[in-house]
Amino acid sequence: MNENYRKMLAGEPHNGGDAYLLDLQAQASTRKAALDAISSHDIEGRIGAMQALLGKMDGPCMIRPPFTVEYGIHLHFGAFVFINAGATFLDSNIIAIGSQTMVGPNAQFITATHPIRPEDRFGPPVGDRPIPFSVVNISKPITIGEKCWIGAGAIIMPGVTIGDGTVVGAGAVVTKSLPARVVAVGSPARIIRSVDDA
Repeated sequence: MNENYRKMLAGEPHNGGDAYLLDLQAQASTRKAALDAISSHDIEGRIGAMQALLGKMDGPCMIRPPFTVEYGIHLHFGAFVFINAGATFLDSNIIAIGSQTMVGPNAQFITATHPIRPEDRFGPPVGDRPIPFSVVNISKPITIGEKCWIGAGAIIMPGVTIGDGTVVGAGAVVTKSLPARVVAVGSPARIIRSVDDA
């Protein structure tokens, strides 16, 4: 395994401009273009193309276009996941979404972050590849449980886990993990009640 790729998946600082990572992103773009070329009426064709794009898909899922992926292979979906239009998946680490979870339009799932100190964000030059400099990235996985509802425009930040059945309100920015069966809103997201409250 490429050492930089290993570091990326391990959540260690790594070079985001590494040639191997850029090649993986280019492969994802090709698979995404193949999916986009299939008519929305060809459900079987789109499911097949989604299986080629995603790392794992446990059953039929729907992602309404347009949507953005970085690698695709790090997206793991349970069965019957529904993603509305405009989703962004910056999947430089695993983004796992449980079965029957619904995601509103323009939601963002961001696994990548950078060092806080500006001096630590750029590394030494790395040659004459398309990005001839080293950008220091740190990627942390995102895990969304089963039967969740992620509201329109919500942003799920690196390293967050959301428990089964939880509702994230529209426009919420989830910076810390949430337990199962709660409603969380705001920026940063805060729990306001249980989903079981009358």
